[in-house]
Amino acid sequence: MIEPNDSQKKIRETLEGMVVVDAGPGTGKTHTIVERYINLIKKPDVSPSDVLLLTFTNNAAAEMDERIKARLSELGMSKDSELVQTKTFDAFCLSIVLDSPDLVSGFFGFKEKLTRAATLQQNDTLNKEYFRRFIDGFLNYRGADYGDIAIIASEHPFSVMRAIYKLISKGLIPLEKGWFGNDWHRILTGDTEKIYDSLLSNNAVGSRGGCANKTVLYDIDEENIYNPPGLTPQGNLPLESLQSAADPPREDLFRFIHDVYYAYIKQSVSDNRLTFGLNAMLAFTLLYNHRSVRERNSYRYLMIDEFQDTNANQMMVSLMVLKEPNLCVVGDWKQGIYGFRYVSIENITRFEEKVVEYRRFLNDDPSDPKVRFKAPEAKELPLDVNYRSSQQIIDTAFQCICLKGNSSDPLD
Repeated sequence: MIEPNDSQKKIRETLEGMVVVDAGPGTGKTHTIVERYINLIKKPDVSPSDVLLLTFTNNAAAEMDERIKARLSELGMSKDSELVQTKTFDAFCLSIVLDSPDLVSGFFGFKEKLTRAATLQQNDTLNKEYFRRFIDGFLNYRGADYGDIAIIASEHPFSVMRAIYKLISKGLIPLEKGWFGNDWHRILTGDTEKIYDSLLSNNAVGSRGGCANKTVLYDIDEENIYNPPGLTPQGNLPLESLQSAADPPREDLFRFIHDVYYAYIKQSVSDNRLTFGLNAMLAFTLLYNHRSVRERNSYRYLMIDEFQDTNANQMMVSLMVLKEPNLCVVGDWKQGIYGFRYVSIENITRFEEKVVEYRRFLNDDPSDPKVRFKAPEAKELPLDVNYRSSQQIIDTAFQCICLKGNSSDPLD
């Protein structure tokens, strides 16, 4: 066995508290995670049932499970193998949902019930077809309530679907009346100040006359269907048009999205049909709404691999299943592969700040705090020795990372 380097040793031996491991490819990440896990369960007061290890793909979970059990066998600890818990996030959330399916509806206030026969549908094509049929039925029944928005939605059903799944990933959930979620109003409206600033920066008149905003506007409306705002004498858009574009009246749109989203959850529950996003959202609502569910799914130690691929919903689930502030997250913000599931890269780049933010939200009811600890300062422990690539390859890779995508691309 190769002798661990200093960074690997420190991570393997730092067993308590909040730990953030920045681990690039080829740095011995999996080996280090396995050895840290072994060191945890060697402690006299820790059982494998106290430790949960989560990752994102079935292959990664299977590999981690296999390596841990092989090490236990080497150490004469095979009796502990049956208690090892290495799962994908999706499998873990599904276990929470199927353990208490009868409780799902209570959060939303509808009578439809999920059962243990519910299945997780993973085929994207089938999920899109299901949503298309659902929204067709919804619009046939209620489309007249929403005017032109319903017409646009009927022509672009998958845009509505993507909007719903982005809201799910951010932990924004429709109730029978209104919304539930951390800073829900800002999630709905977006960062209007940032949008306005971006429009303003693209409103300068170039050397050839006109501005970027005008070019984009006329490219979108090649057939002159809409009535674009008039230009100023200088050839750009007036400031009031920029302000209107950054924060237009959207109450009717928000009402439509709320009602479609709520009806979609109800229909999916009625059909015993879950997707990755719905599965994670329902796990969140069960943990949030029921102390008994949190108690049945509690761990003293949680380790999460590929943490750059988590979203807000998943991070809040992680905090609610912990009995103690012992969370070790491992990842590389440069290697996210789940953008299509609307991950939040800030979970790893601003880990400590996000833990404080989510804990504050989850514990807004002092009589029923969902996060059972006050988070200590996070320890940042990078894995910085690459065993897979030569120094020349690593240096070239860093040079590529620092290349601008275009002349106006800022480098942080």
